[in-house]
Amino acid sequence: MKIYLKDVLNEEGPFDGELLVKSCDRCVSNAGKPYLNITLQDVTASVNGKKWTVEEGDETVFAPGNVVRVEGSMLKYKGAPQLKVEKAIRLEKGSYDSADFYLSCPINDEELFKEVGEMIDKIQDADLKKLTVSLIKKNEDRYFTYPAAVTVHHAYRAGIVYHSLSIAKMALAVQEHYPQLNLDYLLSGALLHDIGKTKEMNGILATSYTLEGNLIGHISLGAEMVMEEGEKLGTDPAKLTVLVHMILAHHGEPDFGSPVLPQTPEAFVLHVLDDLDAKLNILQSALANVNVGEFSQRLPFLNGKAFMRTK
Repeated sequence: MKIYLKDVLNEEGPFDGELLVKSCDRCVSNAGKPYLNITLQDVTASVNGKKWTVEEGDETVFAPGNVVRVEGSMLKYKGAPQLKVEKAIRLEKGSYDSADFYLSCPINDEELFKEVGEMIDKIQDADLKKLTVSLIKKNEDRYFTYPAAVTVHHAYRAGIVYHSLSIAKMALAVQEHYPQLNLDYLLSGALLHDIGKTKEMNGILATSYTLEGNLIGHISLGAEMVMEEGEKLGTDPAKLTVLVHMILAHHGEPDFGSPVLPQTPEAFVLHVLDDLDAKLNILQSALANVNVGEFSQRLPFLNGKAFMRTK
């Protein structure tokens, strides 16, 4: 019987199961001894692993993307699950089903396509609709399957599209309350703001950054993709400039990667909703295995604070 992480994360005791290596870093303890800090996952959850005794060949076995049979023990460290790894062997490709090891968004593929289509249908401006359709279609495979990040938020299969849809849905509600906002820009901006991540990421399993992702980043890549496609399609230059500005400004400030600050109401709203959705996703993940009334670990992306689960 296959053991899934979600069923044992809150237990303490022996562990023997198959997991995907998402990341592995060689570290040094306070005592000066090397150890491996490993992120392991299956389709149900992920867990931080520690291998305190580093042996020859370990870093080959625990290379990101490998599926390994792990023996060790589950424990709690500062209230969070941790897997103490005693030993592991790498499984050969073909001996396992890859779908057992990658996390996915809560919506199935058919529903994702349907909801994106419904959002596009709400865009009334012909130029913005044509541009949005064209860019999504050209990058369809990656847009609908790639994660939105390696580790921080929506770091699972279809994270880009799920995160983009989430922002578009919130934008509808915001625009209904503030009708002076341009809904066409909001929806196009929401659906395209992370289109650069289709070039920034390198895949679904054990995702890492491409050379372009490391050296240029998804904001600049996305702005370039939108500008180039808009020019090919003959998009009105003023509209194209406004949309590109939204993409460049969606992280809000230079310290977080945006080369410009938001200078339209729609750019400001996109930034706020992007930040809200990302941080709530971080919180959701951090509190998933925490009991009501108890606290998460301290979260670096939320000012280093621990959060209490209330529901």
